[in-house]
Amino acid sequence: MKRQPTLDLTTFATAPDDARVRIGTTAALYGVSANTVWRRVKAGLIPKPHRDVGTTYWKAGDLRRALAGTAQCSPQK
Repeated sequence: MKRQPTLDLTTFATAPDDARVRIGTTAALYGVSANTVWRRVKAGLIPKPHRDVGTTYWKAGDLRRALAGTAQCSPQK
């Protein structure tokens, strides 16, 4: 199965909602470290990531809605 390309900060704003965003870009969007991203996911402040064949990613649309304050995130148990 061919891997889908992931985004960086230069293409995030114009990417389609279903584009994949990796942890480094997610951390940069929030201005935090990767460890802090995971803490905020657990606290429900950042949307839960998707997992596919050993790859963890967020969807660009989910992150845009969360950054705009229109998404509802639920804490992980």
